[in-house]
Amino acid sequence: MRLAAGIAIPVVAALAVMGWLALRPAPGIDRAPSDTAPAAKVGTAPGAARTGPAAPKHAPAVPPRGTPAGIPTPSLFNEYLQARQYRAIYDRLRNSAAGDTAEGRLVMWEILRNCATITEGRRYVYRPNVPRREDFLAGLAPGDPNREARVAAYDEFTANRCAGFEGVAITQAELDRVLASAASAGDPRARALSIEQELWMQRRSQGRDSVALSDSHLDTLRQLAGTRDPEAIRVAGRVMSNIWADTALRVGPDQQPLEQRPFMNAWLVLACEFGQPCGPETPRMQQACALQGHCAAQSYPDYLYYYASTPHDSQLLAQYRTLVRNAIESGDWSQLAVIRGLPTPPARINFVPGPR
Repeated sequence: MRLAAGIAIPVVAALAVMGWLALRPAPGIDRAPSDTAPAAKVGTAPGAARTGPAAPKHAPAVPPRGTPAGIPTPSLFNEYLQARQYRAIYDRLRNSAAGDTAEGRLVMWEILRNCATITEGRRYVYRPNVPRREDFLAGLAPGDPNREARVAAYDEFTANRCAGFEGVAITQAELDRVLASAASAGDPRARALSIEQELWMQRRSQGRDSVALSDSHLDTLRQLAGTRDPEAIRVAGRVMSNIWADTALRVGPDQQPLEQRPFMNAWLVLACEFGQPCGPETPRMQQACALQGHCAAQSYPDYLYYYASTPHDSQLLAQYRTLVRNAIESGDWSQLAVIRGLPTPPARINFVPGPR
């Protein structure tokens, strides 16, 4: 019996290795980018920072491979993204040389659109629908293994980052000029946001099915994505992932119809890889943990793999991510064709500016 057991163990181990080799992605599929650390498979077991049950897994025919979220580069904009309070940044930038740079103006616009009182005109800012704390707590099961993590995530997600802005006021027209000045000074994030704002304003005035994404818009968005700035990538992807009149995107040499959700997620994953903060401390991840109990993932790519993508979506995401990354790095966007003259699909998703 001992001899048989001794033989069985290495045999089983050998079979396991052979099975893994047979099922791993073929060489060249979704390769890790050369300018990052060696890639870990998206969906690697999340870290133990949060407690709770194991995250759900699925097994697509070709397991997606990607890179973990990149390390956010030190910058004023990333400082804003990770700040728990905005007032100190606002006071530092107001009437200063740093606040008069393109990036400084963009950060001022971000802070003011979230925190200032709009005295004239309509505020255009996304506000997620979040339950009151007492209602949120009442809805949690007493035995929820993620209860503690969910409450902590809720408190972080709903924290008032605008404390101290009670007396700060601005008109919407003045606020628009702050973004326009950042864009005219060349900030790629501000330029992408300006295009998005322009298109959405046209939709509000002309109707949802009357606004096209022009060739000029597309050329500019491609150029802005080519700067490799993660926020410009995120916004450009969000604009291109929406459905616009007389604007149909086709992917690859066979010009397959583009599927919106995995295409949008591919851009978000790329923003993470190029340095956008994408860890569990970011609002998008806090929202998912608090409201859905999706607390195990340690990065947004992990969250997509474990919680938010079907096997079909995972495969498309991997395909789109490789295609868009190659286009960003090479400047060759020929694998993403624009078809005009088709009817606008009646059913489509609208991607609006939301939690990062």
